[in-house]
Amino acid sequence: MFEGKRVLTVDDSATIRVFLRSLLQARGAVVEEAGSGEEAIALWRSGKEYDLVILDLLLPDSDGISLLQFLRRTNDDSAVVMLTGMGGIKSAMAAVQKGADGYIEKQDLSVGGDSAEFFYALEQAMNRRDGIVAQKQLQQVKADFYSMVTHDLRNPAGVISLSLNLLLGEEAGPLTPDQRELAGMAQAASNKMLGLINDYLDYAKIDAGYLRLDLSTTDLCEVVQSCSHLAAIQAKSRQHTLSIDLPPEPLLAQADGERLKQVIDNLLSNAIKYTPEGGQISVKLTQDTERDQVVFRISDTGRGIPKEQLPMLFTKYHRVPGQATRGIKGTGLGLLIVKEIVAAHGGNIQVDSEGVPGRGTTFVIRIPLHAV
Repeated sequence: MFEGKRVLTVDDSATIRVFLRSLLQARGAVVEEAGSGEEAIALWRSGKEYDLVILDLLLPDSDGISLLQFLRRTNDDSAVVMLTGMGGIKSAMAAVQKGADGYIEKQDLSVGGDSAEFFYALEQAMNRRDGIVAQKQLQQVKADFYSMVTHDLRNPAGVISLSLNLLLGEEAGPLTPDQRELAGMAQAASNKMLGLINDYLDYAKIDAGYLRLDLSTTDLCEVVQSCSHLAAIQAKSRQHTLSIDLPPEPLLAQADGERLKQVIDNLLSNAIKYTPEGGQISVKLTQDTERDQVVFRISDTGRGIPKEQLPMLFTKYHRVPGQATRGIKGTGLGLLIVKEIVAAHGGNIQVDSEGVPGRGTTFVIRIPLHAV
């Protein structure tokens, strides 16, 4: 563990520095020493790097916590263990809160013993710092991936989709029937690619805790009507019957209309995909005045979902297995994103299915009328 590791000890007591050096060198560590805060800062500023810093809480020219904060401003890789004297536990714990990886009481340093507890404490501190550094590196990888998907994938896909729309609109001149068919196929593939990219971007936001809502007074009837236009086209292609049941008057709520459209679109798309031809799909919007909530109910007469699969339905990358769903494409992120959007509104989503073909599945979404 310590073979070849570079260690800096910072303590105004020459006796303690000599003792620490003997212990650490016996384990193969390369040890440097500083007798004051000024000496330690000079070593750090010279560009030297250390795997471990053992730092006294009390120094003649500074306190250990100030020195720790200076180190953390320029270095987040080195493990730091604080040395504390009698009665210094409170200060040592404060140092841990400010970035130290552990502390050791000076009276516990074993003279003539095997020093097992001392080295165990150092190993724990170094492992903790390795974990923190690895976590930050992982977060950076996620951020880089998110940026790559956003700029290097979504933007060109958007340009492709726009160009195909203009082409199909004959803005660049009339198309032959064969050209129109090919352009339509390309447009469908482009839209699918954009949907996949947006799913991954939304998941990245959720995973990083960045999913935010743009709340405003929203007519939920308009949200459902907007979603039903595209769904009607999809349903017609599969000979489904789509019914929409809305209140006679506008139903207003403090909500993110675009995000709720995403929720309804996803559930309707799934209902259409997983319902055999000739099935029935319905969307119903009501108000629960007792709970001051709105209720969306999306039902189908499809294959249904086996009951043992229901608890895993809203987890990452989960897709219902089986011959009936084989060949139906998807990322496995859609329902997770749906659940997170609903939860961000302060609502909840429930699913009811007997797993019996023909009896289908019903999703019930409840969100508060007023922003949480």
